[in-house]
Amino acid sequence: MFALITFLLLVPSIYSHTIFKYTIEEKSPLDTIVTDFSQELRLNTSAFFRIYELLPFNENFFAIDNQTGQLKVRSRIDRDQMCSRQQCSCDSCEIILQLLVDIQGKILSKLVQIKIKDLNDHSPNFPSQSIIPIIYIKENVPLGYRIVLPSANDPDEGSNSVQSYRLHGLNSDDFDIDFSSFDIPYLIVRSSLDRHRQSFYSLTLIASDHGDQSRSDSIQLDIRIVDSNDPIPTFLQTVYNVDIREDTVIGTTILNIEAISDKNGKIFYELLTESPFIIDRLTGQIQLSKALDYEREKSYRLTIKAYEQSIPTYANIFIRIIDVNDNPVSIRILVEGNTTLQRKESDKTVLFTPENTLVGTTIAHVILNDLDSFANGNPYLQLRTSEPPLPLIYKLIYQNNFQNLKLYSLILHQNLDRETKSIYDNIQFLAYDSGTPTLHTQLVVSLNITDINDCIPKLLTNSSIYQVNENNPIGYLIDRLRAYDCDLGDNARVGYRLLNQTNLLILNSQTGELSLNQSIDFEKLNRFHGKNRTTIDLDFLIELRDYGQPSLSNQTKITLRIHDMNDHSPEFDQHQSYNWTYSKEMLQPGIVLGRIIATDADSGLFGFLHYSIRSLNPCLILNITSLGYVYIPHEFSITKCSLSPSSTFEVTATDYDPVNARSTTQTLIINLHSNSSPEEFLPKLLPLSLQRTTVDVHTKDHTAFIIDITTLSNRTYEPRISLIHGHLVPCWNISSSGELRLISHPLASSYFLSFDLVDDYKQSHSIYKLQIDICNSSILNSCQLFRSSNNKLVLIYAMSLALSITFLCIVIFSIIICLCCRKSQQENDKLASMHHHSFLQYNDDYHNEKIDTASDQYKNASDSTIRDDDHDSACIVNGHSASSTTSSSNDTWYNRKESTIEMQPTSIYQYDIKLAELLRKNPNPPCIYLSDLPPIPQSSSTDYGFSSLNLSKSSSTSTISNHQPETLIERSTKMKSFISSHECVV
Repeated sequence: MFALITFLLLVPSIYSHTIFKYTIEEKSPLDTIVTDFSQELRLNTSAFFRIYELLPFNENFFAIDNQTGQLKVRSRIDRDQMCSRQQCSCDSCEIILQLLVDIQGKILSKLVQIKIKDLNDHSPNFPSQSIIPIIYIKENVPLGYRIVLPSANDPDEGSNSVQSYRLHGLNSDDFDIDFSSFDIPYLIVRSSLDRHRQSFYSLTLIASDHGDQSRSDSIQLDIRIVDSNDPIPTFLQTVYNVDIREDTVIGTTILNIEAISDKNGKIFYELLTESPFIIDRLTGQIQLSKALDYEREKSYRLTIKAYEQSIPTYANIFIRIIDVNDNPVSIRILVEGNTTLQRKESDKTVLFTPENTLVGTTIAHVILNDLDSFANGNPYLQLRTSEPPLPLIYKLIYQNNFQNLKLYSLILHQNLDRETKSIYDNIQFLAYDSGTPTLHTQLVVSLNITDINDCIPKLLTNSSIYQVNENNPIGYLIDRLRAYDCDLGDNARVGYRLLNQTNLLILNSQTGELSLNQSIDFEKLNRFHGKNRTTIDLDFLIELRDYGQPSLSNQTKITLRIHDMNDHSPEFDQHQSYNWTYSKEMLQPGIVLGRIIATDADSGLFGFLHYSIRSLNPCLILNITSLGYVYIPHEFSITKCSLSPSSTFEVTATDYDPVNARSTTQTLIINLHSNSSPEEFLPKLLPLSLQRTTVDVHTKDHTAFIIDITTLSNRTYEPRISLIHGHLVPCWNISSSGELRLISHPLASSYFLSFDLVDDYKQSHSIYKLQIDICNSSILNSCQLFRSSNNKLVLIYAMSLALSITFLCIVIFSIIICLCCRKSQQENDKLASMHHHSFLQYNDDYHNEKIDTASDQYKNASDSTIRDDDHDSACIVNGHSASSTTSSSNDTWYNRKESTIEMQPTSIYQYDIKLAELLRKNPNPPCIYLSDLPPIPQSSSTDYGFSSLNLSKSSSTSTISNHQPETLIERSTKMKSFISSHECVV
């Protein structure tokens, strides 16, 4: 409620309670301009003006120009007639209008109050039925005696009505006029009356108003003065005031009039005024003769005459009708803006309001009117519904107590949505009055929300993708499009239109039938795309437009997914020769004879091919890869039987259609000749599982081998292979089908190449590595040695594992021995001291016998380090020997050979890796001669293999004297080795 009040306060242009007040004179000329609302409202834009009169009986008094907003007098306005008809108050006659201004779709509502200014256009008038022909007065009446006189009527208002009475005539000063109460003039006796002095007065009674131009009327008063003994009846009271309910039953006595006579004679009564009452002329009882209606006549003024013989007297009776609550409240609905009203035969009122009506808009006015008095009227309104909540609230904006008129505004306080709720039924307008008992009126209203075109049409489809196979028939119906629009009528009627400029589709604008106008050839559509594309999506824009005003449209994308069909058979390349000739020496196991290429215009599995070959000659068996490479199987031996000069094979290319595969056969002829050219070279087929191979350096610019990239564990339909980081090894090139070639002179003797194998159809890739060793076929057994290197590598790995296990066992055994031998260390030291002298002597004797043998052994060792068949590497072996007793190398060898108690011989061999790598890189290295050796004391023999420098005498002497063999061994490891100058190292 707070939000609603805030909204109403912030939007004064939609709703306002301001009342425009104007005053015009009655009987103004026609087309008199009352006001100009364009200027009054200060409107700068064009607007549409309308007015309504709240009470229907005031219609056609005013008219408004719908474009300019000028309010003019349309018909003659007589305020006095309106007053007499109770169309307005006689004291203040006002007409209430409702002004509606449509400003660019927004409704401005105002109340207009026009007060009718009274003109003094009527003169006072004495009714003929109230005229008293002769007034009789006894001469003995006291001063101040009062006699009721006839009253004049003037329908004008205020000062324009009767304001005074006066007497005119001879001796009129004997009387006076009292006009101070009940609007009744009284004749007052001011002087003593003497019938003998003056028995008759002829006076004129003048009634006047006080208008700008005073008007008056007069009647003749004949006054006769009679004797005090004359029989003249006298009313007990000259003025009677009676209140009577309007529902009084006919025949009810409302008053007893009584007059007395001095002579106790019979008095007769007579009613001089026409009214719904009658009087009993004998008893003076006044009874109701007709039904009363407060709403028609609210009071009566009766003149009663009483007489005994011939002299009458007069009295006035004022009867006021008391209102009874006998009129229910009338309810009238006055719509405004775009709201319309319709009354159905079932006496049901229906309001039609557009769903785009703004919150805060007054859609209608409810006018309550009660003909009863204000005490029984004063109506008020209530709204009820069986389906709350209501989107409406009501607000009192005007009240007129005289007419018991109240004006309520029906204001929209929440947004309307016909698609959510289209009707608010059984809205009860209850109007109660303030009488006792209270009367109420019920008006059942339905609020129908009229549709506006606010829904955008939508396409109703389970999927916007339509599956279509190629080679469709012309006119093939794809679908009947169905659109949904939540509006009604033309707002919901949808038309279809294809926005793409195409001859492929036809769309019926009324029914939405979508059909193909052509037969689709997938291969024509796919000529710019890859073979792995089995479907092509064609996008089309469909416009959905309703027929509302204004029209709403929507664009929807639909997709035709064209599927390839297996409608093409494989075709072999006709520009390729299928008659191949080779020498018999070239037909070796694993050799690739050539490649056969077939194509299929289809895509995907329908366009990917695999090959098979059937031999008609059992002596020559060929195989073929999935990429068409024809090769001799590795396990095939050509020496099994004699080959014929010509062999015929059938090569079949088949697609991968799992249901209806298509295939084509081509004949291949292999011819043999006896002459072989040394320049002829055929590559070998390399299995993908192989991780190392050899390439002859003389195969540069030829395909060295072909990697069979179709030999994967999982099926590959269209593999491609490429070299990873090929810019780092520029001497190698590989085709996408696996043909690897050496394109420049190699810079290294071995290469590690990484390949990326991609399956375009499965969108997957794998990485494979291959080690390639470079060999030279011009060097004897070079390439054969590399081919056997793989087996040696396995052997080296096995030996390394065995040595590791052996070393671990030795370490464990050594720890155990050390623990066991720690106890006998002192005994061993003594024993070594006792035999030291004899051990040296024995060593010298034995030296001469073993020196020749030692020299031969060193020669054999030196010869074994250089291989005749290894031209790209060399091993330089440095022999280090240690001795614990003498400075001679022969003694050292001998001590290592013979000593088992004290001395542990030690030999360390180091390989010159840099020199070996230098020799490996040069295919034909020259001899390398080293510098001359220093002289070796105590030895005249020549060392062809390896030797050691002698220890210095001081070292030997120190070692011997101190008996520390561990120190001697440590120093011997620091000695430098050399190669004999007599050796040529290659």
